[in-house]
Amino acid sequence: MYISAKVDYAVRALCTLAASEGALTSEELATSQGLPAKFLESILNDMRRAGLLTSQRGPDGGYRLARPAGEITVADVMRPLDGP
Repeated sequence: MYISAKVDYAVRALCTLAASEGALTSEELATSQGLPAKFLESILNDMRRAGLLTSQRGPDGGYRLARPAGEITVADVMRPLDGP
């Protein structure tokens, strides 16, 4: 099975978010995984629109998982990014 770079980056970012205690910014996620920041920001926005992430603005802002990590499958990540 072919996994696109977009899905690979999304899964890596979700794993980092699942392991974190609170919200993380896109810059923190990009730095921790060694990913391109602008590309990751686009991916995070797609996942937010799909209901996988929530975001908050402000000094305590960043991205969080919208539901428990155990309820998110790889297929849930692939569909909004690469299509059905």
